[in-house]
Amino acid sequence: MPGELAVVLSGGGAKGAFQVGVLDELIVNRGVKIDIAVGTSTGAIQALAVAQDDVPKLVEFWSALRRNSDIFVRKPLGPAGAIFGADSLYEAKGLRRLLKRAADEPRLRATGKKLRLGVVNLGTGAFRTIDESVPGIHNWVYASCAMPVFFEPLLTRAADGTEEQWVDGGVRDVTPLDAALEFNPRGVIVIRTGPPPRPGQARTYPDLVQIGLRAVEILQSEVSANDLANATLINDLIAAREAQFRELQRIGVAGPGALAVLRPLDLQIARYRFAPIRVIEPETEVSGTLEFDPAKIQAGIAAGRRAVEQHWESIEPLLS
Repeated sequence: MPGELAVVLSGGGAKGAFQVGVLDELIVNRGVKIDIAVGTSTGAIQALAVAQDDVPKLVEFWSALRRNSDIFVRKPLGPAGAIFGADSLYEAKGLRRLLKRAADEPRLRATGKKLRLGVVNLGTGAFRTIDESVPGIHNWVYASCAMPVFFEPLLTRAADGTEEQWVDGGVRDVTPLDAALEFNPRGVIVIRTGPPPRPGQARTYPDLVQIGLRAVEILQSEVSANDLANATLINDLIAAREAQFRELQRIGVAGPGALAVLRPLDLQIARYRFAPIRVIEPETEVSGTLEFDPAKIQAGIAAGRRAVEQHWESIEPLLS
């Protein structure tokens, strides 16, 4: 329905604690009503909670984590397992159990909120969005979190019997804005998990796993930044069109004449979906992608709550 408010939640693993703090402050403390929740990777976990209208349970989910093994454990052979056909470095049974416990499909369908989760078919490379009506939603949240190489894919079977593997939607779309814009919302709040790239002190990464994780972080940050830049460009184009229209009126070109001048621009704008977008992101890194440390989780949640206060003036116009 046009006029609804959407939230888009990007990937980032354990850094998703920042999103939890933002959502808790927005929805629980300030009473903001979110109608559309779109998430990829760790953002899929948060999107499910928003769509279920159960952010307090989300805070409990994250606050109960005590160690990495609550989410995943290393497979016995580690990287060497690839030689013997292993499909991932880690086994994520802990995450899958937690997601099954957190998902409440009757509640999800009763809220009337829209849910979109991003996943990728590893075989075809196609990006797919999963909505609130799909059975076994906890499995699809897991699929959206299943970083290739690190976590095992979700296995399903197609109608023709073909086995399919599903992995992290961030492989194709780290910040799935298009899925939110399809609803023609009155506004979109994008909650990223990491700060924008900044020059900083160089550091080294000691092993294959750490190097791989860092490469994923860099790739996700770049793709997300490009997604947001494209959306911002469209919104800037709209603003420029309005400024041009006002200038035409000022110099005496109004009505059909002004519309004729603006027609080439309007035809281009009509090709795109757009809505006012507000981006909330942390100022600094709090944790690594797979670093589920209780102190860092709480620091991330606290940083998310503070970020809402800092951005409130820009968010408030989207609420009416």
